Amino acid sequence: MQSKLKTTPYGYLSLVKMPKKAELEAYYKEKYFQIAQGSYEHRYTDQEKRYFENRAKVAKFIIDSHEVKGTKLLDVGAGEGFFSRYFFDLHWSVKTIDYSDFGMKSQNPELTSTLEQGDVFRLIDSALRSKKKYSLINISNVLEHVIDPIELLKKLKDLLECDGILRISVPNDYSNFQKYLLKKGETSESWFCPPDHLHYFTFQTLSNLLVDLGYKIEVKISEFPIEIFLANASSNYEKNR
Repeated sequence: MQSKLKTTPYGYLSLVKMPKKAELEAYYKEKYFQIAQGSYEHRYTDQEKRYFENRAKVAKFIIDSHEVKGTKLLDVGAGEGFFSRYFFDLHWSVKTIDYSDFGMKSQNPELTSTLEQGDVFRLIDSALRSKKKYSLINISNVLEHVIDPIELLKKLKDLLECDGILRISVPNDYSNFQKYLLKKGETSESWFCPPDHLHYFTFQTLSNLLVDLGYKIEVKISEFPIEIFLANASSNYEKNR
């Protein structure tokens, strides 16, 4: 599958042939959250919901430790709304953006009044024209999905308050551990999944991009790597679906 990817000047990988903008918008609007698969389900256990809340709590801890003064959140690609819901319950001013309202209506319908639905770049351009600024911007599992992540990061920088924080979450793909699994024959690049993921970042390559765009990196956090299950024959989810 590497033949379908190219290495960017920052080191991260991108698809050689990108989908068209209209195709991508239709995919997310009509299909993405509607099918229970992967990270998105129709129902979640209380334990799963606590996990979603804990991710927001970590973000709040970082905000507090950096003494960010404002309480305005922009959640780009808000999905089902679990991250935003935590700040909404803290009485923050919350704005959410997504191609589809299906996930939010299903899981956190109270937040649908905060949602602007449609093309992410068009809605961000609208926010820029209104001169709005945000204390926290969240793009959780978004950067790998958009056609032009560099342009998105440039626009979001102009939406941040001077002491604001941009929170980014992306898969750590084509990491050294994943390359080790490939070498051992434990997987055939199970993380390669277009048109869902158009770009593939690691800690270092994402850092390269952010620093070049003028961001200051304050915190890096790694979550549990699901690929560790590929290293055990009893839990290799690619060889035994």
